[in-house]
Order: sequence, then structure tokens, then C-alpha cells
Amino acid sequence: MDSRKILSKIAYYYVAFTKKTLRLKSIDLVGRFKEQSVYALWHGEQILPLCLNSGRQIVAMCSMSKDGEIQAGVLRDFGFIAVRGSTSKRAERALIETIRYARKGHFVAFTVDGPKGPVYKVKSGLLLVSQKIGIRLIPISAIAKNSLTFVKSWDKFKVPLPFSRTVAVYGNPIKIDKQDNLEEKALIVEKELNKLSEFANKYYWSKDINEYLSHHPKPKFFIKCKNNINVCIDKINELKQKYPLSQFTLFVSNKVKLNIPLPQDVSVVNKITSDLKKEFFDVCYGTSFFDNLCIKPNFKMSL
Repeated sequence: MDSRKILSKIAYYYVAFTKKTLRLKSIDLVGRFKEQSVYALWHGEQILPLCLNSGRQIVAMCSMSKDGEIQAGVLRDFGFIAVRGSTSKRAERALIETIRYARKGHFVAFTVDGPKGPVYKVKSGLLLVSQKIGIRLIPISAIAKNSLTFVKSWDKFKVPLPFSRTVAVYGNPIKIDKQDNLEEKALIVEKELNKLSEFANKYYWSKDINEYLSHHPKPKFFIKCKNNINVCIDKINELKQKYPLSQFTLFVSNKVKLNIPLPQDVSVVNKITSDLKKEFFDVCYGTSFFDNLCIKPNFKMSL
């Protein structure tokens, strides 16, 4: 076994071990596996989004360099399909191969500023798969609070450390139609990725609820109505005005009568089910200590 294969195996076992120890929260705005997608991510953040979506035969492009060979080995071990090629070598062939896989229904993942940068600049050619196949593009940012950052590398490459708190943010889908200008679409993807990355790197960890919610792409609120439904409706309307992209789940017991119309886009539940326990809410209003054993938001507020 040559040195690159050995390094590939070491990297795989390290990431596989680290993955099992991470305390992960996922913020998924659209349901990332509901339909075929192209995932777009920054080169320096690639470890977490790739290992967190392993085992799904997602197609990912790797460069023809020695580092690319190590990366390809790690990807294959995680259940990805590695296609070799970059903007400087075998680019056209790699894109054709990726498009063929996409036509068969495979999901695709691209580090859209790779393999050599410039950092945080989306290369429009990589949007061709989404455009030609007609599938949505989803920007991704996944960050471990404790990570080793190679500050001298061009991409500020991040390696997550074991037992770290981690957030993975899957943004709103971007549709690239056949008549769209790819250079213009690249700027839109770039802007969305930068917003997600800034939130995941900085504002997700903020203790300031206003700062957190102001930068959140689509915050989710859980509001428990104890007896006065009007108080809850007033709070929802207040939050909707301040954070228009918000989603709301209103908990109303069977004893409380819903005798007034609810605002739009508010789901109502009357018991905490297993599905509700799996859901991540950013802020809970009016919940008790025992409620918070089941639902663990970033912020708990009183009404």
C-alpha cells in the first residue's frame, strides 16, 4: 500500500470516529433528500457536509492532484462516487461523467470554489450539472465549534475535533434554468453560501437571541399555549413581523378552544409526539422544564 492510500485510510478512520462523537444539530430548510439535488459547499468546509451525508452514493468531484487522490479514497470509504477532474485537468470529461451519473438519479456535491480557489468564489462551470439536468441546487455549511483550521492554506481548511458541538445548515434551493446566465447565478449561489457560512461559523453560537434570529435563514419557533390563545397569537404576529421567514408550531391542549383564526403557516399540535421530539426548534416560548427534556431549543423564553 502506497503512502497516499495509507493517508487516505488514516483520514477516513479519524473522520469516521469524530463523526460518532459529534453533538449535531441540523437546520434543514427544505428537506435535503426529498428530491434530487446538487449540493454546493466551500472547499475549506467540506469534511462535515460530506461525512454527514455518507452512504448515499452521492457523486463528488476530486482533483487529479496527490491531495485529490487522498480525498477520493476517503469519499469512496464513506460511500460516495468519486469522479476525478478539476478546472485545470480533465475538467470537461469529469463534468460529462458527473452529468451522466446525475441523469441516472444520483445526487451531486461540489466544492464550488475548488480545487485551488480563489476562496469563496463560485465557479460558474460547476453549476452546469444543475442547469443541464434541471435539478435544484442546495447550499450547505456545516461547522464544528471546535475545529483545527489551517490558516495558511488557501481555503482555510477546517478539521472538526472529536466531541465538538456541530451545526449543519442546508439552505433554500436555487433553481438554475436553461436560459439563465451562469455567471449571474454563480453570484447568487456565492451570496447564499456566504450567508449560511457566516451564520454557522459565528451567529449560531451567539448567546444574543436577537443576533441569532436576525442572521438565521429561517428560524423555527415552538409556542405552548397554556390557557390564553390570544397571547400566543399576538406573540406569533409580533415574531412574524420581525422575522418574516419564520416557521411556527403552536401547542394547544384539548382544553383550550381555538375560537379565533390563526395566522398563516402555523401548524397546530396537541401532544408532543416522537416526530416532534426529533424536530429542532430555535426558540421555545412558554414551555415547562419537562417539555424541555423532550424539546431542546437554543433559547427558552416565557410568554
